[in-house]
Amino acid sequence: MEFFNPKSIKIDFVKMFPVALWISGLLTVLSLISLVFPGMNYGIDFRGGVEARITFNASDVNQGELRTLLEPHFKNLSIVDVKEAGKSEFLITAQAEDAKTVGKTLTDTISTKYGPQGEAWNSSQMDVVGPKVGADLRKSAILSLIYTSLLVALYMYWRFDMRYTPGVLACILHDLIMTAGFLVLTGREFSTTIVAALLTLAGYSVNDTVVVFDRIRELDKKYPTRDRGLVVNEAINSTLSRTILTSTTTIVSCLVLFFVGGPALEDFALTLLFGIFVGTYSSAFVASPLYIWADKKFFSSKNAALAHAKG
Repeated sequence: MEFFNPKSIKIDFVKMFPVALWISGLLTVLSLISLVFPGMNYGIDFRGGVEARITFNASDVNQGELRTLLEPHFKNLSIVDVKEAGKSEFLITAQAEDAKTVGKTLTDTISTKYGPQGEAWNSSQMDVVGPKVGADLRKSAILSLIYTSLLVALYMYWRFDMRYTPGVLACILHDLIMTAGFLVLTGREFSTTIVAALLTLAGYSVNDTVVVFDRIRELDKKYPTRDRGLVVNEAINSTLSRTILTSTTTIVSCLVLFFVGGPALEDFALTLLFGIFVGTYSSAFVASPLYIWADKKFFSSKNAALAHAKG
C-alpha cells in the first residue's frame, strides 16, 4: 500500500545535505553540552535513594505540608500528588545521607506526624537503591549503549561494506545524543526505563537506515558508474513511501502509550516519539551523506576504473 507513487517523487535530498549536516552537528554539540551542564536528571536507579508511593486515609493531607515535613531529612526531594477520590496519595522520591536507612527514615518521619503505618497511611511501593548500586547501574547503562552501537557498526561492515559503516554508527550516536539532550531539556528523569527506550530507539534507527542503504546497494550494483549523489537521491525517494508509513504507524502506537499507558510508560513513550522523528531524519540526512563521503574515501579509485572501462 502506498499513498503516492515513488516514481513520481523527485526530491533533491543531496542538495540539502550540507545545511542538514551543519544543523545536525550544531544540535549534537548542544546536546552533548547539556549532558554536562545542567546534566541528566538521574532517577534513584542511578543516583541511589528511595521511591515510595504513600496513601493517606485522610483526604486533607496536602503536598505543601508533606514537603515541609520531609525536606529537612532528605536531598533531591520530589513529591508528586496522585489524585484519588477520598484519599491523599503521593509518589515520593528522595535521597538521604545514609542510604541504608533511607527507607526507615521516610516511614518514621511520616509516622511522627500522621500516625503509625497501617492505621493512618500505607505504602504500596517502597524501592530503595544504594549509591554504589546506582553508580554501577549508571556505568552499565552507558556501556550497554556503547556496545550496542559498536556491534551494529560491525554488523553493517560484515553485511554491507566499509562505505556503509560510518553512516550507521554516526546515525545511532546522533539519535541517542539528540534524544538524551531532549530529555535534559524537558527535565525528564533518566531511569532504567529510559535506557530501555534508548536501546529500542537504536534498533529502530538502524532498521530505517538499513532500508535506505539496501536500496542504495541495489542501485549501486545496477548502475556502478552512476554519480553517487544520483544513486542516493533515487534510493531515498523510492523508499520514502515506506518510511512515512512505518514512522506514522509507530508514532500512533507511541501516542497511545503516552496518553493511555499511565505514568509508568509516559517517559518511555515520549522518548520513542522524539527518537522516531530524529531517526527518520537521520537516515536520510546523516547516514546517506556519510555514505557518499565514505564511497569517495574508500572506493573512488574503483569507481574511476569502472567508468574508464565503460568508456
